[in-house]
Amino acid sequence: MRFSGWSSLSISVFSALVLAAPAGAHLSINPDTVQTSALVDLVFSVPNAADPIGIDHVTIGVPEDFVLDDGESISGWTQSRTGQVLTWRGGNIPLRQYARFGIRGTAPPQAATVLFNVLVGDRTGKSITYRVSLGVVAHGPRDNGARTLGKAAL
Repeated sequence: MRFSGWSSLSISVFSALVLAAPAGAHLSINPDTVQTSALVDLVFSVPNAADPIGIDHVTIGVPEDFVLDDGESISGWTQSRTGQVLTWRGGNIPLRQYARFGIRGTAPPQAATVLFNVLVGDRTGKSITYRVSLGVVAHGPRDNGARTLGKAAL
């Protein structure tokens, strides 16, 4: 069977998305559940499961109802912020390794599941976006420890 309506680019993009899907299961957020209106430190563990060049930029799009305070400073990476979007550039996540990226803010006031868009890419322009969910519950775990990104990363 021939799919003449599919260009080489479409097939390449589709193949990259299908092949990258298992890596998405390993991109995680910690904690994955927070209490409404709580001050929280979130850590995203971003793996490089298949890119031999290495990941050199990570962008986290934060949901509108999550009040973003700041992002973690990471040695070797530069950070920029535009509204609810934080981007780290210039570092490197080698093949089969991962890095952690932390953000600090206030959870939404309503119980819901909110989605963060996490884009990871390499210097050739290849990238993929993951949707990472955070459960926001009316009654649940509350961080009683110090509010430091270093503690959240442990």
